[in-house]
Amino acid sequence: MRQRVGVYGGMFDPVHKGHLALARYAQQALNLDKVLFVPCKLPNHREAAHASGSQRLVMLRLACEGEPGFEPSAVELERDGVSYSVDTLAELRSEHEDLVFLMGRDALASLPRWERWETLLDEGLTAVVSRPDAVVANDVAQTLRLADRLVESPEALFAARRGRLILLDGLANSLSSSAVRGELARG
Repeated sequence: MRQRVGVYGGMFDPVHKGHLALARYAQQALNLDKVLFVPCKLPNHREAAHASGSQRLVMLRLACEGEPGFEPSAVELERDGVSYSVDTLAELRSEHEDLVFLMGRDALASLPRWERWETLLDEGLTAVVSRPDAVVANDVAQTLRLADRLVESPEALFAARRGRLILLDGLANSLSSSAVRGELARG
């Protein structure tokens, strides 16, 4: 039986309710059987995590407890070198036919700076979940060719098999990791 699987990558430093809210929203909107949370081992476009990979994996295991279909994955932590989402998704596509990459709209805005971002969009399926007030500038939308990639429904997304993107608007939780780290630093 084919399962619809979402892949949600990030530093998860720390994992928080905003991450879980995004995953729940995508899981429900796309009728996903499973959401894999993939902590990044070594990022290429931002600073390294404060917590170790094993600590972040433990945090994800605790956060996923009691969340049906949520599962941490050590796929990037087990690989050597810099973590590239395009490589992770290619590896996971060999295990899961109906795979969709989950990201926030803020991450989509930075996508043109990611390693092999064109391949990431061309070879797979992407769901972009909007947080309040998150926007994509027109020049970024043109660079990403969003108008050519967009579909309107989960059925159209999964029927396309690759190269398509859906915008899931309506996520009410705007909590971010940087806000959590800032609050922790302030005591």
